[in-house]
Amino acid sequence: YFRRACALQDAALELLRVAVADRISVISTQIQDALNLPKVPLKADKLEASLVYTRFHGISKRSNKLITIARRRLDALGDGSVAAVGYEDLLTLCRNTYCGAREVLLTSTVRNHMDILKERHGLVGMTRLASVFLIRLCTVETALYLDFFGDPDKRRHPRKAVKGSVQTNDEGKSEEGDEDKEERNQEAAATRRQQHNNTNNNNNNNKVPAAATLASQILSEDSTFRDAEFQSMLGGLCSSLHRTIRRGLVSILDLDVLCQVVSVLREERSVANKSPTTMAAARAVSGVIQDAQERLIFCANTALHKEVVRFKPTPADLNYPGKFLGEKPKAAIVIEDDKRDSKEPSSTEERKEEVNDPSATSDPNDAVAAQLRVYESWFPPMRSVLRILSKIFRVVEPRVFEDIALQSVQSCTKSLKEGSIYILRASGQIHADLFLVKHLLILREQLSPFDIQLRSVERQLDFSEAGKAVSRFLANRNRRLFSMSTENALITLLREGVSVQESSVDSKRDLEDCLRSACNDFIEHTSSSLLGPIAIFVDQCKNAVGSGSGSTDVLIKAPFMNAVLVKGVFSKALENLEGALENVSKQMHLYLENTATQSILMKPVVRKMTRSLEEARRFVGEVPDGANNWEEGAKEEVLKLSEAFETKVKSTTSKHGTR
Repeated sequence: YFRRACALQDAALELLRVAVADRISVISTQIQDALNLPKVPLKADKLEASLVYTRFHGISKRSNKLITIARRRLDALGDGSVAAVGYEDLLTLCRNTYCGAREVLLTSTVRNHMDILKERHGLVGMTRLASVFLIRLCTVETALYLDFFGDPDKRRHPRKAVKGSVQTNDEGKSEEGDEDKEERNQEAAATRRQQHNNTNNNNNNNKVPAAATLASQILSEDSTFRDAEFQSMLGGLCSSLHRTIRRGLVSILDLDVLCQVVSVLREERSVANKSPTTMAAARAVSGVIQDAQERLIFCANTALHKEVVRFKPTPADLNYPGKFLGEKPKAAIVIEDDKRDSKEPSSTEERKEEVNDPSATSDPNDAVAAQLRVYESWFPPMRSVLRILSKIFRVVEPRVFEDIALQSVQSCTKSLKEGSIYILRASGQIHADLFLVKHLLILREQLSPFDIQLRSVERQLDFSEAGKAVSRFLANRNRRLFSMSTENALITLLREGVSVQESSVDSKRDLEDCLRSACNDFIEHTSSSLLGPIAIFVDQCKNAVGSGSGSTDVLIKAPFMNAVLVKGVFSKALENLEGALENVSKQMHLYLENTATQSILMKPVVRKMTRSLEEARRFVGEVPDGANNWEEGAKEEVLKLSEAFETKVKSTTSKHGTR
């Protein structure tokens, strides 16, 4: 009885295999022969109305009934039954046959459609349209798969029986004998239904909500579409998106295009994640996003390395204050790298385009043109850093962005310092100081919206103790090389000879320190410039007092303390003060447009000058009358000159501060 039962079960499984798996293979072969697939791909707009879907819809109802019989029999037998193995193998064979047939029929059409979209719409347009196409394809394929393998009891909207279709009971017996006639009727009905659906869908072919609506109609509690074989087949179809976009990404150097690609893909991924039927498309889009981000990071690092780290300024780039005054820069000869891609514009060409920008000759009352002129007056490395960071801020991961920003800010700060040294030699101290202060203030202000810490920990291997550790290792004759404990000689050698040195890098703190140092330099240099000979006089007095161990005898007898010379120092400084103040005020207004910033910088200058004048008066007061030509009334004249100097400084700076 058992052998007879096994024979009958094998015969039944063979009948099911022929009726489902073999039938799918035959239909697939017939479709390939009729449509000349995969040599001649179908058009995407005619895909759903073609034999690729209509023939499969025609056999889906009967196949689903037979597969349901096998699944119920498997559930009845249980997982531990020996007889259940045959049903499991049958269902796996049917799924593999179905997925293999669908992949063969659709792969060439999907790939050809991707290539056509890329040729017609470019990479960015193709990315959006291809994502919408794949979302629709996943939804339609899921519907067809559930028609074959889904559980009819769990369908939200079960299909009505087509007239003339095969009606089978739980025993698997047919109520009609003409099987071919039934299938032809089903195929004809499915063709008419699919053509009607395709006509309606073509009007909104690129609208994803249609796919989401269809998915909601398909699914209820049936999770058959999550089968590994089917999801693998969908992943293979969706990989065409990765294949096509990746070939286009490797040749793109434009950061704007890459940012657009990532933004579009993120939008489409969020749409695909809303429906469980389109998770395969979401996974494919996620893979493409990672590749696009890698390409974007590579291009951003390359641009920063070229335009910031390896930046070689020309006289036109450091033409300060000429850039603010509208002076035309002189042409400079720049040797370009022969290995550079001919399609990639050089930084020199970009700077020439910026200099010759028509916005520079626009209406001065135009706010946009004025803002462009301000932007063009920035130092090119800082301009490049802020431009690149603003582009990639929204399209790369925060940790990656912070790492790029940290390195770029360090390189930009270094480049600004080098530029100030050149300006110091070419234009003078005040221009070098204001150049550095201006750009560091702008850099700090422009980085604040990113809300990043700009901190990292750098780790380096320290081999300074390696020599001593090796000597101890060789000198130890009782070393245990094969000991399985912490006393192993090799472990001890590595622990003592190599150490890890950690150092904290804080670019934001370094930027603040650099800005503070630049402001202090400006205060020091400006106060000394405005004081003129008075500053030199005060330094001479300090040196004299210091060399005399605090005694004023050396100071009293010093030649520079002669009453006539001291009076001449204060008179000359007072005469030059007005012009010097006007020049400082003019240059500060040229570099720093904000009057509040100018006032903040000038207040410490005035305080430092006031302290220097007090020290000068104190040194003069220590000289007794009659010594070193200090006649009666000489001190009063010097003190009056000093007070006049101080009053003029305060009144002039307050006037310019309220201007």
